[in-house]
Amino acid sequence: MSAVPWSAKETLRLSKLRDYCVLDTLPDKTYNDIVRLAAYICQTPAALITLIDTNRQWFKAKVGIDISETPRNVAFCSKTIQQPDTLIVEDASQHPQFRSNPFVTGPPYIRFYAGHPLVTPDGYALGALCVIDYQPRQMTSHQIDALQVLSHQVMAQLELGLQSQQLQHVNDSLEQRIKERTNSLSASLHRLLKVQSTLLKREAASRHSALHDSLTGLPNRSYFLKRLEQSIQLTQRDRNHQYAVLFIDLDNFKPVNDTLGHEIGDHLLTQVASRIKLLLRKSDLVARLGGDEFAILLDNITDRSQVIAATRRIQSQIAQPFAIEGRQISIGASVGVTFSQLGYQQAEAALKDADTAMYQAKRQAKEKSQLQISLQLEQQVNKSNSPIIIQDEPNQSVQQFVVFDSSVEDRSQARLILENDLRQALIGGQFQLHYQPIFELQKARLAGLEGLLRWQHPQRGWVCAREFIHIAEHIDVIRQLSPILIDQVCEQMAKWNSSFKLHLNISATQLRSPQFLAQWQTALKKHQLSASTFQLEIDESLLLSQETAITATLKALKALGFGICVDGFGKGHSSFSRLHQLKVDMLKIDSALVQSLLHTNDVDIVKTISDFGRSANMTVVASGIETSQQLSLLTSLNYQLGQGYWLAEALPAAKIEIAALQDLANDL
Repeated sequence: MSAVPWSAKETLRLSKLRDYCVLDTLPDKTYNDIVRLAAYICQTPAALITLIDTNRQWFKAKVGIDISETPRNVAFCSKTIQQPDTLIVEDASQHPQFRSNPFVTGPPYIRFYAGHPLVTPDGYALGALCVIDYQPRQMTSHQIDALQVLSHQVMAQLELGLQSQQLQHVNDSLEQRIKERTNSLSASLHRLLKVQSTLLKREAASRHSALHDSLTGLPNRSYFLKRLEQSIQLTQRDRNHQYAVLFIDLDNFKPVNDTLGHEIGDHLLTQVASRIKLLLRKSDLVARLGGDEFAILLDNITDRSQVIAATRRIQSQIAQPFAIEGRQISIGASVGVTFSQLGYQQAEAALKDADTAMYQAKRQAKEKSQLQISLQLEQQVNKSNSPIIIQDEPNQSVQQFVVFDSSVEDRSQARLILENDLRQALIGGQFQLHYQPIFELQKARLAGLEGLLRWQHPQRGWVCAREFIHIAEHIDVIRQLSPILIDQVCEQMAKWNSSFKLHLNISATQLRSPQFLAQWQTALKKHQLSASTFQLEIDESLLLSQETAITATLKALKALGFGICVDGFGKGHSSFSRLHQLKVDMLKIDSALVQSLLHTNDVDIVKTISDFGRSANMTVVASGIETSQQLSLLTSLNYQLGQGYWLAEALPAAKIEIAALQDLANDL
């Protein structure tokens, strides 16, 4: 710094002074305490903390003097900042530099002055800590040392203020990047407090959302498990404290979501949540676990009958129609129940068992629903010999609940094993198609083959699709297997090079896949086949589906030239309008109807379906022919096509001989 001209050094010193932003600030108790302490130690009537500005000397703190600033050219401290040590003037009236100073010759008639410069860490003197007396005097070495120490404290306070300002500046930049920097500390603090308030609100909202469902406002899975854990611990301490866990899954919710849209589905879930809450005590808890699944903790219960009654009330309320945007929507609920008497140690285990029981309840509800439909169909046939359209609508009586026990757990474990085996089967290539002939009954010739999925299980041997297909669809195995099977059947049909049709069953899962149509197009092009080679069979229940994706895929397949056949026709899910809308070519009657042909009513149903098929220009196929009596009766009813084990069993492609099958047809 010694090489820099004085004017340059002074410019840098003044710039450094302004960096501290202390000039013209309000009095500060810390600085006031320091000047009082300096005056006390040095036994002087006055003490000052001065800062030397361009043209003035400004007092940051003072004691024993009334003025706040003086011109710089008469300031003792302007001399102090020019030297590194303490400046001591024992008698100003005799000092050659100060004896003509107006503050010496006139009020306040300064005689004694001692000041130590306030020097920044990088060597700039900003001002001084000084003591003043109006009588000549001397200072002891102890007082001089104390004055120096106190001046260092003043500088430390200035540094602390500077660092605080710098930190505040950084915080303001981070919080308000798109806003101008504030010009005052007060405004900065105000904005900082506002941001802090917002952050606190967000934190509170975040804690709430972490434990609650955003759609219904109910507690979520995490909240439920924490509360259930508390009940488990309480039960472990007090055996008289009992609880029950209910796992609820809404029946027929997915069709509502798919056909009416997610917005309607969300409204429905919200209303379901409200109905359940109204039925519970304050000590109970209902949570939404996700999708259409809810869990309820019935805490501090007296006996099982109390829980069973509550379960029935909940099912009854959910079965009542919901009014949403002018629509009356009916659903149901399958419920699994487990009790604390099973001695749970972990909340997850109790919830899992209730979930397992719920799946058993759902299976029972499905079986009961199918039985009711069959009874309705039989009753309608007794009234008239015409086909009846039965819509499979939710019914309160179909709702089921199951209380968890060891048998439910055994079934659950068996399902888990099956799911794992199916995944391994996909990886190991254990799925194959077997082919069952379809014959023209009236003309005694081969009409086609149906590809039937089989699983070559390592221990069980060949397993029919009906034993695993629903679970395979549920765990996504069928969707992954679909392109492999499509390529295989196209390759096989190209090898046979025959004019007959190949029937293949396709599921709703495949029809929902965006890649399904492209998979067929790729395979047909690869093996140079026409789509008309294939009859794609869909389950009768799909006729009721209003899913846009399913309908669009079926129409696109039809446009490519595929035939559409309704499998299992006559179970009671049919809609005549949908048959024509989808341009169905063929109806395959449910094998259960063929099995019971000895009953007069069933004969009437089978004949009615045959008559309807002819009138609607649809080919009707009888499946499941297992006796000569069935074959004779179906032939007498003018059925065109038939298949079944009485005619020919399903075989792997390697064992199919087309010529031999034609000879077999001639023997019918």
